[in-house]
Amino acid sequence: MIKYFRLSLAALALSMVSVGFVACGDDDDPASEKVDPSKPDNPVDPVTPDKGDAMTQAEQKEYLQQVAREFMDLTPASDFRELVNLGKHIKETYGGKNYDWDNVGKWAEDIVNASRNALGTTDRVNISDYRTNVYENYKAILIASNFYSHFTASNGSWVRSDASDLQFIFKDQNGKQCVLKVETSGNSKDLYAFNVYDRTKEDYDYNNGSYTYIRYYDRTKCIIRVPENINVTLTQAGAQVLKIAVKIDLGSITNEEFDFSKDNLNVSTVVELNNGYKANLSNVTYQGNSKVAVVFELSKNGKSLVSLSAASDVSGIPSVNLGAFSEKEFDKDNYYTDDANAKNAVVKVDILGKVQVQGTCSDVKKFAEYIKKADDAEYEESNFKSYINQANGLMDLNVFYDNNAVKQATIKLEPFQKTKYDGRVKWTSEPVMVFYDGSSYSTFSAFFNESDFKAVIDDFNKLIEKYKDLVE
Repeated sequence: MIKYFRLSLAALALSMVSVGFVACGDDDDPASEKVDPSKPDNPVDPVTPDKGDAMTQAEQKEYLQQVAREFMDLTPASDFRELVNLGKHIKETYGGKNYDWDNVGKWAEDIVNASRNALGTTDRVNISDYRTNVYENYKAILIASNFYSHFTASNGSWVRSDASDLQFIFKDQNGKQCVLKVETSGNSKDLYAFNVYDRTKEDYDYNNGSYTYIRYYDRTKCIIRVPENINVTLTQAGAQVLKIAVKIDLGSITNEEFDFSKDNLNVSTVVELNNGYKANLSNVTYQGNSKVAVVFELSKNGKSLVSLSAASDVSGIPSVNLGAFSEKEFDKDNYYTDDANAKNAVVKVDILGKVQVQGTCSDVKKFAEYIKKADDAEYEESNFKSYINQANGLMDLNVFYDNNAVKQATIKLEPFQKTKYDGRVKWTSEPVMVFYDGSSYSTFSAFFNESDFKAVIDDFNKLIEKYKDLVE
């Protein structure tokens, strides 16, 4: 399991490096700053410690082990036993072929069909010299309130009744009533989301000595009337088990045809479980050819377990509508993406408020190009080292402790040589941790070695086995 432990940490570091992030702010007193994940576009200015004040490798290993043990103690598998048992019962009793869902499917299909209106237009698309698609065009506006009904589980099927919301009512493994409810509220706006295709017939057309294969479709352009608030709850014997709350900033939706090159979207989602866990995706922001940002926190009984944030300036995104991705002829090569790039971006990770990682990169595209050029020059020592050095110059990835701006380790890519079976020297790169106590650097595999982290790895293995036992 040490291999997976090391790989997980390496993947975390490399993901930050490969995506790319850049610091873009300063402060009159950098040492007083905090690596605050709630502010993705406001990175801390790392402070380099004096040699005598820097934590040693041994001290950092011990501290990381303490934090890892605390995290595992806070997240035992037993926290999810009741939820998993309920989930198993729902799947085994009401899921898939175990229960008759035909009337629910027919009900939903009837609503969608009733929402369809023929546009009176037909499109003919030549796929090749021998194939053509013909589309009869329709439009459907999908409104949540049209799907309001109550479905009660009874004798192997769902019994429907009229209602002012959408509910599925059923029994748990102990015969207690459970209710899955979906509600919407607030204002709404229309958004073209996707197309639905129904093949109606096939034919052949003979012309000038050759046949053309023709497929005919009803193509329905689906417009979702997006509500401001969406709430999903699951109760068991009247007590809330799960709540999902989605809030959409309708002010950011200015056009039914959402264009990724210029339009904006802001969404937040909170998931709460009855065992005290809460996942808060507090801010997902997209601003076409301007900015992307996300903030996420997982907590338990009000205590933050893990938080993550990322932000970046984006540019060069071609004009493409959301609905285009569901078109049968959609081809990404038809959209010019060579100029697409992310700059001035930053990622922050925080674990229990005790371990923080912040990564920055000034130009993601250039970083990726340098890495590719290094790979292409794997047998050329001078060029390989030069490209890795230039890539390192674009990013800054640091480890902090206790929300202090003083960095205790920096993660970089380091060139290493390997001799192949034919005697040729091949160059490769690995992430290394650079320390400030005078001990130079350490590769990930050497720092997170099986001996030093044995106790933590053993505890981790036991925790994973307990989670496996829950779902098996």
